[in-house]
Amino acid sequence: MTTKTTRSEEPTVGLPWRGRAAFRAGKTRKQRQEQFRAQINFLAIVLVVTVIAAGVFIYANWLQAGSTKLVSCADYPEFCVPFAGGLSGSTEMARFEAPGVRTLDGESTAAPSVVRGINSDRMPFLGNPDAPIHFALMSDYACPHCQNYHKGDMARFIKDYVLTGKATIAMGLLTGTGGQYSQMASAAALCAGEQGAFWEFNSEMFRLAESMGASRAFSPSQLRDSARTMGLDWDAMWTCINSGRYNEVISGYTTLAMDAGVTGTPTVLVKHGQDGPWARISRDYAFLAAETERLNNQ
Repeated sequence: MTTKTTRSEEPTVGLPWRGRAAFRAGKTRKQRQEQFRAQINFLAIVLVVTVIAAGVFIYANWLQAGSTKLVSCADYPEFCVPFAGGLSGSTEMARFEAPGVRTLDGESTAAPSVVRGINSDRMPFLGNPDAPIHFALMSDYACPHCQNYHKGDMARFIKDYVLTGKATIAMGLLTGTGGQYSQMASAAALCAGEQGAFWEFNSEMFRLAESMGASRAFSPSQLRDSARTMGLDWDAMWTCINSGRYNEVISGYTTLAMDAGVTGTPTVLVKHGQDGPWARISRDYAFLAAETERLNNQ
């Protein structure tokens, strides 16, 4: 006797559906065409919504990183100090952060000895030239660690020790991380120095790189928009960038960094007094503070 095998029933699960979802195709050609158009329209809507959401996300991050500021004492009080730049004997940096290049629109709150200018290594500096200790930050605008250090330990050190006249800080602009993008940004910042705005534009470069990435942040159109928003003469800056007059200066920063044994960014260099070689030092705020206090108390 043949026994008929019975199929066990599908187990009940706690879901609102029992089987696999299926799409029922239209029976006629017209129905199938309408279904196809509906699917295409749906995919187009999804794509548009995705693009808009991505744009909102990027814009929100940009806002969170801060908006472009004017070159003014109100927006950049930490850089509102007298100009003492203009490197004698240097054609390309004769007017860099020089006295009279820009009139400050506010009163400095730093120590009377604190100025902004250019040192003998052609690096922009901030602080008291006669301080017993001098630091140089070797940094790359496209380097994420540099961006964090700039707004963290370095900002704190400038407030506590540079603006009080106990030390100077100089900037050496490197391009190993961002390549041509960092080269463009570095040239733009140095060209801004001819209008007495190196330190302000320097901060803008770090902000832009963090908020939108180097390739977008350092495009000519974005640099133009930032310069104009900050109240700078972009036409003069663009002429300066295209002239290439700071290319050798930027290459010199790389040579200086290599001679000092710099292997990555950010790296802080130090020298005691205005003469002598640069040497690597810990970039940690506590270490820099302790070394500065030690030299000032001798």
